[in-house]
Amino acid sequence: MAGDALSGLKGEFEMAMRREDEELEGLTLNLTPLLLPVGSHVTADFHPLADFAAFGEYEAMAVMDTGEDIAYMADSIAKGIADYLTDRPEMAELMRTVEAPVDVGKIREWLTVTCQGPYDGAMSSYLRDASHLPGGGATFPGLAMALPPQMLIALVGWVEGKILEALVEVSDESTLTAVGGAWMNLMMLQLCIFVEPYLVEPTGPMNHSGAAEFHPFADFAGFGAAEGTILKKTGPLLEPAAGGVIALAYTYLLSRPESSIYFDEDAHLAQRKKTLKAWWIRSTTQPMDGKFHDYMSKVADAHVPGGGTHPHVVIPADLTIALMGWVQMRVMTALNTISLDPEGTYVFGTMGEPADTAKVGQAWMRMLTLQLGILLEPYMAGSAAKA
Repeated sequence: MAGDALSGLKGEFEMAMRREDEELEGLTLNLTPLLLPVGSHVTADFHPLADFAAFGEYEAMAVMDTGEDIAYMADSIAKGIADYLTDRPEMAELMRTVEAPVDVGKIREWLTVTCQGPYDGAMSSYLRDASHLPGGGATFPGLAMALPPQMLIALVGWVEGKILEALVEVSDESTLTAVGGAWMNLMMLQLCIFVEPYLVEPTGPMNHSGAAEFHPFADFAGFGAAEGTILKKTGPLLEPAAGGVIALAYTYLLSRPESSIYFDEDAHLAQRKKTLKAWWIRSTTQPMDGKFHDYMSKVADAHVPGGGTHPHVVIPADLTIALMGWVQMRVMTALNTISLDPEGTYVFGTMGEPADTAKVGQAWMRMLTLQLGILLEPYMAGSAAKA
């Protein structure tokens, strides 16, 4: 669905990249997309799973084109991220460990590099230099101290929401979800690079249960009661799509060499389909609370040695993250079918106002990113910085 939407926008993106940016005073036209040969916007050197995540040429052009459009907001976006971190109580102790904890200029640099592309080896090298700390650990670009891995994941979820807010200013109801999906996919691939220092080979299931909350950094990610209410109201509109979701996901997974090798028999495939359908139904109908954390922990355990009904099958962490990028892009695109009616009720079948759609997107993207954090817990068990 996202691929069709982005394909339909191809002509618009190409024309937009050729126009002079006369509407936004003071901007310098980014000629990088025009100078690159076709097919060079994304390379395997950026991330070997970019193609698996379906982050390709159209997605890259979507990010670069809208990145050019939001360039006039770069300073305010960077300052907004810095101010948010400075004000959060979760950050107070960490900020006292370094002399200059937040560099707004470097946050702005990260945003500029992300917007301009191309997405290649130079980009991935930049992201590693900006997020991997010499003394060990990882952080978000522009921060001087290591963040616990689950905190870093939550922060990326919060930033995803800020990106959607910015895209509202340069998109309409027919383009927001398509370009937003491309951005969300890219953010997951960047997260895959950010957390590299924390990933370890899982030794076995963690057998967690009795969680008190959905995620320890849910509030930090900007996922609170209001977002939970949005999910409660919009989830039932998406839940009936479970059959289509399963068909789309497994048609894709079985077509990809990166993922097809993990389905070694018909019985295993049937079990995985059943598990995915259960996840979709739970995600669209149940509250994000401690019980949901316990459920996701069991799903995570099924991906590691000795876990689940096929204990010999181990899913790599980076494949899980890249797949979440694919999922976020498709869920974000599906949200263009949900809108608010005059009575304030979410309805299915019509496009909504960009600002309303962005709020729904924020809730879903942050929830999915926090779910990813739970799925990655077994791969971060050996990290000294584990939250």
